[in-house]
Amino acid sequence: MSFPAFLSLLKKSIPLSRVVKVAPGPLVHVEGQTVSIRCNVSDYQGPRDQDFEWSLVLENGDVQLVSTFDATYPDSSVKDRVNSGDITVKKLSDSSAELTIRKVRASDSAIYRCSTPSTDSVTSGNYADVELRVIGDTLRVVGAVPQPLVSEGQSLELCCNASCAYTVNTFLSVTWSIKKGTSPLEEILTFGPGFEMKVGQNYVQRYADGAVLLDLPGGGFFGLVLKGVRPQDQGSYACTAREWTRQPGAGENWHKILERSEEMGNVSVTPLGQDTSAIVVALSVSFTAVLITLLALLYYSCWRGHKDMDMTFTIVEYAED
Repeated sequence: MSFPAFLSLLKKSIPLSRVVKVAPGPLVHVEGQTVSIRCNVSDYQGPRDQDFEWSLVLENGDVQLVSTFDATYPDSSVKDRVNSGDITVKKLSDSSAELTIRKVRASDSAIYRCSTPSTDSVTSGNYADVELRVIGDTLRVVGAVPQPLVSEGQSLELCCNASCAYTVNTFLSVTWSIKKGTSPLEEILTFGPGFEMKVGQNYVQRYADGAVLLDLPGGGFFGLVLKGVRPQDQGSYACTAREWTRQPGAGENWHKILERSEEMGNVSVTPLGQDTSAIVVALSVSFTAVLITLLALLYYSCWRGHKDMDMTFTIVEYAED
């Protein structure tokens, strides 16, 4: 027997040890939001279709939450939430399921355990744990009403205040954007969630030229400065704050947990090429024409009335003589 064939036979003779996986923790979410935690099982024996159970791991013992096969599984302390659909479990495939908490509470912070009742000849590795941390909703965005009318070539300054109760796991980003007519919202500048700056594709050159700036005076204030305003800068501006957390694993990617936006208001730009003097002259001529017409009508009316009065006076004067 060749060595590769021997290895293949050896693998087949060794029982598989199932592997249950959940997302690496801690998972950070905001109170009131929806939380979904996926669980996968692999390298198992027995039926292709596997079942799943979710429970809370607490200091004083485990609390059973939901099961894909046992309707009586939930503990009495969570039965109302399960019956109302606030806590559910859903099979995604034969080997995966997802726990969902529709409106997570601060008291839901705990260690969550995903278990797969073993169908293997060897009972091993049939569960995995993940920590869920629920934080309060403290994200706030307050905007200052911008100058409604700006002449082309002038500077435009906008300001908003964005804040949240920072924890060791949360970060903040602020995005300035503009909406022009019926077009989709267009990003101008984004600061964060780290210390990086992201510039919208239509503002890259102006940012490089120093004509688009982010002002950070501190105290949670984020200012947008546009130098040499152009007609295309006309539109409705918005300030959007997002709260993020680092998602462990997968390169520690950023994971957005909350977002709030504040519409700043509309800004109009007066083009330099517009002949305002012509408008003034036109308005002046129009007003003069109306005034002359009104004076003519008034004069005609007074003249007729004055003529009748003259005749009356004449008769009276002759009668006295």
